Amino acid sequence: MGEKEVEKQKTDGQKNIIVGLFSRIDYGSRGFRKALVDAAYAVFKKEKPAFIKLLGGLVSRDLSQEMNGYVKDRKKLYSELKKQKRFSEMSRTRALAIHTRELECEFLDDVAQALARVIPVLTVPDWDDPTKERTVDLFIVTSPAFDGELGETVAHLLANLRTDIRVWNVGGDRFPIRYVNKLIWGLTPTKGIWMRSDYYSTPAERIIKVKIKQTTQSMPDMFAVGCLASSINKPKGELKYSYVTVPACHRLEDTRVSENQIGVSILEFPEDGGQYLYRTYSFKDIVSKELSYIVAPPRTSPIQKQIIEFIKERGFAARGMIQKQFHSVKAEELEAAMQKLTKLKTFRKIGENFPGVVFHEHSRKYQFDLRFIQRLLKYDRPPREYHEDNIVAFCCFHAGSIETDYQFFVNEVPKIILARNATILANAGDTKEGLEHDLDKKGEIIAGMANNDVQEEVAAHYIGKVMLEVFKVRFTEATAKVGKESVLVEEKVREHISSSLLNYYYRLGNHDTWETKHGHTPLKVFHFKLNAFLLKHIGEFLSTHGLYCRTLAEIIEGKVVQCEFFSLPSGLKVSIQHPYMARAKTTSIRPQEMMDFAQRHDCQVAIGGNFHVSEVVAEWDMTLGQCVCIELGTIKHGSNFERSKMKMVDQGVGYLKLISSDKRIEITESAFYGAPRPRPPVDNIAFVNEILAKDDIPPI
Repeated sequence: MGEKEVEKQKTDGQKNIIVGLFSRIDYGSRGFRKALVDAAYAVFKKEKPAFIKLLGGLVSRDLSQEMNGYVKDRKKLYSELKKQKRFSEMSRTRALAIHTRELECEFLDDVAQALARVIPVLTVPDWDDPTKERTVDLFIVTSPAFDGELGETVAHLLANLRTDIRVWNVGGDRFPIRYVNKLIWGLTPTKGIWMRSDYYSTPAERIIKVKIKQTTQSMPDMFAVGCLASSINKPKGELKYSYVTVPACHRLEDTRVSENQIGVSILEFPEDGGQYLYRTYSFKDIVSKELSYIVAPPRTSPIQKQIIEFIKERGFAARGMIQKQFHSVKAEELEAAMQKLTKLKTFRKIGENFPGVVFHEHSRKYQFDLRFIQRLLKYDRPPREYHEDNIVAFCCFHAGSIETDYQFFVNEVPKIILARNATILANAGDTKEGLEHDLDKKGEIIAGMANNDVQEEVAAHYIGKVMLEVFKVRFTEATAKVGKESVLVEEKVREHISSSLLNYYYRLGNHDTWETKHGHTPLKVFHFKLNAFLLKHIGEFLSTHGLYCRTLAEIIEGKVVQCEFFSLPSGLKVSIQHPYMARAKTTSIRPQEMMDFAQRHDCQVAIGGNFHVSEVVAEWDMTLGQCVCIELGTIKHGSNFERSKMKMVDQGVGYLKLISSDKRIEITESAFYGAPRPRPPVDNIAFVNEILAKDDIPPI
């Protein structure tokens, strides 16, 4: 198929274009859950996407085995009816046709019809007329490695049943998006052997590299890779392409090492063509406790209710386990209760959520009916309170370097912080360039900055300037919302100052600590100068408004913190890291290592750098739930050291939003912002030559 264009409409009020992404429904597998598909579409209904893409995994890889069993059972039944000469039943039952092909077609028709019922039809307000509804199209790209030929057949049968479903190229297709001038290339695995890896980025980048070598088409704005059950946001820079990976939308049962994420993803493209936002909604917490949503029907006895709760806690129960747990109950009474429980009919009534209990002879276990859990169990979550944390982070500012983009940092970063409503500015190290490795003699230090104290002063000035600009905007907005009488009260002034000033957390990097061997405390001058800069300029700003705060110095001291761990307002814990290591060819190795280190310190969030590359990787932990690492690039556009090793860098800052409930992350949103084009480094030689070209040269 040739390149296609996604049809959509637009109104004057539509600012951003939303694309919904999900993968791996795996219909027919043990892990299939209709409740997860419903949860995915609940997200899509909230996000109101222009279209939705299912990137592989429409059906299970084991569907062929199920089909073979279906054919075998039907043929066996046909033979038995023939022996009994029950010809009337044979003629009435079309599914008992003796031809294998007919039985296979009927099986696949049944699967397609079931999926047509499982996948909701999504309608959202129409862009042209909000009083009307429009149907959101679902585009299916099947995977040879996961769907196989049967999956492709089922997809086309499904499209015949539903006008809102379209089937595009198997293995991948290109999705141009109108009005934002973007092109997404959705990819799915064509070979199962590609999936085996300890690291989340390996299979994704392998799939992309194969496609790049194979294709004759132009490079897209980004790739979206399905079927891998991971969540990665990798910007363009170090790599010559940008990509995201999509979580799975089924309960992970038979997993490979790199499969971890359950949920859906959202891509949001600004109307002005700016940097995209990538959101991941994690469902793994929900799935991990899905049995907790089971409700014992009112017609059960007290002891039966206790048995149901016992099975919910463990997932199963053997006869001996139940007897030991309820040893105070008479054996015959317990046995009668269990017998009645296994015979209890299950109905999906309003207010009921009970799948029934089944006894498996071979394992001698009591378990809930899997078929009910797959198709009828509802994830009825109670209302909860949500918290939102917004972070803008950077690493490797390298104050004093001729390569640092000072203009981008001081002019653009305040705008990014305000646009993303960030309350935290995190610095993961290498605030200054330092003087080791004869950097000054190599001409990599700006003239006049070949001094650690001067570099720290410069860093304090630039970072302080960013914090000050954000403070001015927020303080002005905050005070404009209340009457002048309230603003004049000092308590209110302190409150507005505290809420308007960023929380700045920073740690030392290897460049910062080079001077420790000479007996100096790294970034001590920086810390004092930053506090002094903020105290001076915020004080002056307040005085121009006729305001004064006696505790301003105290507030600033509480906002500028050197640390390696801190807590967010939501209670989530953060680890700031600067590993003294080199980057690796496998891009997610370092983020995964940093995330593992953070988890060992009970932190759900890792912010790290030193590798001059950017990436966001999510991972679900059995204890902490959803965790995320944002690896940060650099404010430099490169260095002689990196260019000599043919290394590219990711330049700019990172943004991370966390939406959590009860200290469990449910939604992550990330983006990376850099200078639109590299600035040339400061040319010290040109500066010297300019002096030498003058006639009147002062004596040295």
